[in-house]
Amino acid sequence: MKIEYNVNYSIEIRNCKIDHLTDVFKQLFVMVFSDFVKAVLKQFGDDFMKMKKKPFHCLCGNDRNFIWKTKDAKPMKITTIFADLILPQMQVQCKDCGKKMFISRLLLGIERYQKMSTLTERILAFVGGLATFRTSEKILGMVGVSFNRMKVWRCVQKIGKTISFDLDPKQLPYGEADGTGIPIVGIKKRGQELKVFIQKKVGGGVRIAGLAIGKYDSDWAELFAPLRDTIMSFKNFLLVTDGDTSILNGVKCLNVIFQRCLWHIPHQLKYCMWKDGVKKKSANWKKIMGKIFDISAIRPYLEKDDIDAVIQEKRARLDELISFCEKKGYKASTAYLINARPDMFSALEKRLNGKSSSLAERLMKTVNMRVNVGKWSPDGALNAMKLRLAHYYNGWTPYESEITPVNIQRI
Repeated sequence: MKIEYNVNYSIEIRNCKIDHLTDVFKQLFVMVFSDFVKAVLKQFGDDFMKMKKKPFHCLCGNDRNFIWKTKDAKPMKITTIFADLILPQMQVQCKDCGKKMFISRLLLGIERYQKMSTLTERILAFVGGLATFRTSEKILGMVGVSFNRMKVWRCVQKIGKTISFDLDPKQLPYGEADGTGIPIVGIKKRGQELKVFIQKKVGGGVRIAGLAIGKYDSDWAELFAPLRDTIMSFKNFLLVTDGDTSILNGVKCLNVIFQRCLWHIPHQLKYCMWKDGVKKKSANWKKIMGKIFDISAIRPYLEKDDIDAVIQEKRARLDELISFCEKKGYKASTAYLINARPDMFSALEKRLNGKSSSLAERLMKTVNMRVNVGKWSPDGALNAMKLRLAHYYNGWTPYESEITPVNIQRI
């Protein structure tokens, strides 16, 4: 449909400074936009009423016989990303049963009783996922409507709930699972843990395959349960974790190969030695750290024939280190190394490429830059992180399809 639309306004300009002209145009734009929407709305309303079969129907089932009741009923307020618009409610009447109905929202693609389109909600949610709610309120106020920060928050929660994750069978059978603490309202420090599961992509980089929030030592099953069927579609799937046993309890599939993150082992061993009372930088502390760093270091590009020899040598040295800690009475360190031993070289044994959860660790920086601002409810944090991570790692944007170019000619 082609529409000829002319603009004719009388504008008082005080000076030619670009900042003043920008401010004037922002005010003019709201009026022009409102008039434009009204003109298009009425044109489409007239065209629809000329159709034999209408694109709407009455509750009685009639979709053909309607008459205009009014084209300018009680005005309604519609919120867009640029401005609040006051638009007429066009009303028609069914000739079969006499019932009246408004069609303006139907034409505009906005649900009954709603003030915003789904795209506007998605844009507000997108902004709220990338910046704080206070910052979102300020930025949106400068370029468009002055949105209250609670409106942005509600959009984040509504749209965040619609986002879900899964493994992609076309990507690599390699994943990393890790968690980070979330500041929760009413709980000191970080009351719950955001649990993240990522999948490595064929061309490099990662994508989010699962996201959940819960207690530190449990609730991983909630993350992995929806992914079980997809995991089983792979012949083998390598899962790298930081050693959290609750992660292993969350996913119990025959084709999953567990690999302990070799980066975490020396750092978590430091904590175990602290529990054992080993003084930092003492002779025993240096000896243990030197040995564990050497054991957990895997040379890249090993020849296949050399792998078995490397694993055998490293396990022998690990057993020696465990014996040393046991003789010294370092119970926490001994227990940690014994628990880590079975899954330290799983990937190397299977000739698979994966030895640390460094990619997941890097992703946590993206989480912390947003989640560390203020305190959250569990659902509030989860929905905000869904939006943020889906955008950065899975390519999510507010626009579900590309914007179609429109042919506009000056007349």
